[in-house]
Amino acid sequence: MGHIKNIIKKAKVDTPLLNNRFTVELCENVHIHYRNLRIEFPKDEFLLILKKLKSVSEEKVKNFVYGKDNFVSLIHSLDLPEETEFNDRFQLEEQVNGQVHVHYKNLRLELREDFDGIL
Repeated sequence: MGHIKNIIKKAKVDTPLLNNRFTVELCENVHIHYRNLRIEFPKDEFLLILKKLKSVSEEKVKNFVYGKDNFVSLIHSLDLPEETEFNDRFQLEEQVNGQVHVHYKNLRLELREDFDGIL
């Protein structure tokens, strides 16, 4: 929910290859894949977030009156670490399968081969 000053570029893109995916993986850290996004967490940070998510009331989410002027903060926390695991990373990668990965700090966005058309 931001306040747009200016739309710099707008384009239609194809549906991502893995648009219906939701997975949580344990590997070198914790990965949450949601559609074509991946966010990485150190173990301790993920455990902290998991604990906070458990406090969210399912009934409150179900019964909230959704609308433009309605807003409720379900979690407001300022006790996360200042640094992310990849605090200074920005990287564009061309994948063998034709996707493009955009890494920004601990976030990865997966784009199809039409990435060039949106720049």
